[in-house]
Amino acid sequence: MATDAPEEPEHASESPAPFPYMRWAKSMLEPNDLTLGFSGIWALSTEARAELGLGPLPEFGETEVLLKSALAERYGMGPANVHLAAGTSHANFLVFFALARGGHVAVEAPAYEALPCVARATAASIAAIQRDPERGYRIDPGSLNAALRPETALIAVTDLHNPSGKRLHEDDLSLLLEAADRTGAYLLVDEVYLDFDPIERPTAALRGDRVLTTNSLTKVHGLPDLRGGWILGSESTIRLLDTWDDLVHPAKVPAAQGEAARYVPQARSCAARTREIAARRIEQVDAWVEATRGVRWVKPDGGITGLLLLDAGVDGDAVATRAFEAYGVRAVPGSFFQVPEALRISFFLEEAHLATALARLSRAIDDVVGGAA
Repeated sequence: MATDAPEEPEHASESPAPFPYMRWAKSMLEPNDLTLGFSGIWALSTEARAELGLGPLPEFGETEVLLKSALAERYGMGPANVHLAAGTSHANFLVFFALARGGHVAVEAPAYEALPCVARATAASIAAIQRDPERGYRIDPGSLNAALRPETALIAVTDLHNPSGKRLHEDDLSLLLEAADRTGAYLLVDEVYLDFDPIERPTAALRGDRVLTTNSLTKVHGLPDLRGGWILGSESTIRLLDTWDDLVHPAKVPAAQGEAARYVPQARSCAARTREIAARRIEQVDAWVEATRGVRWVKPDGGITGLLLLDAGVDGDAVATRAFEAYGVRAVPGSFFQVPEALRISFFLEEAHLATALARLSRAIDDVVGGAA
């Protein structure tokens, strides 16, 4: 992988150091007996922490180095290609904020609602790239071309696709890479569900200098408490994100980084065990869909979520409300993913519990179709 991206667009940054003091403090200040620059008291000693029932203090900066090295080794990159984040949500916000604020962005649809929400919060304009359910939620080329502008700063998609669970097709990734090269935009691929894919694939960050990927240890790995997230990209883009994160989230949690660093070498084997369970649940839901009136889906390639498409005119919000109020079952209204005649369901439950929940969801659908809601 090349290590230097083209020059950043004008809309990406007005200054090489958005928060100059924090950039200086991170590089220049360290605790010693001649330092007069700290804005708070020094971190408590290991002894003082023990008196409070707290664990030992990690070495200054040690856990960041360990976690970056572990991630770099896993993805076949260098530590300078890694920016640590407090989960994927923080990672995605930082990418939009640092690289696309005030500009134009193109975001997939259906989409996890955070992506268009962050786009609207940070960018001047937004256009949708349609994923076509009739083609297994493949990128629609005409929609992609229509969404792009000469000033497009960022293109954003997910892999596995949230909410459908379909993998990003290689031909579609090539289309997106060509579009980024043509417009000078960055391509963001949110890979937080990628480890659910039974076909193990390399990160898209290896595909070019304008590609960034975001990920974390939450969705697949079951470690949301660590807020262990990251961004992968070219060295120059990561340096830019580092400076903007001085303003957004200047300090991470060393203890959590240390735990994450210990886990990452085991991530592949742990994800494989999770995929085995998820695959069985996909088959269980697929059989239910085949046997249930008024619902269909595009069977996910992996993961623990899928998008249930209801018959025309059936309101997903009404079904979700009925399912909970009458039967105690929670499903996510498809309107949160720009598909009002749908529901997103998660199915990482014990087999018997999933069967019960799906049976009750069937009753809720029948109720709404029959006018009982």
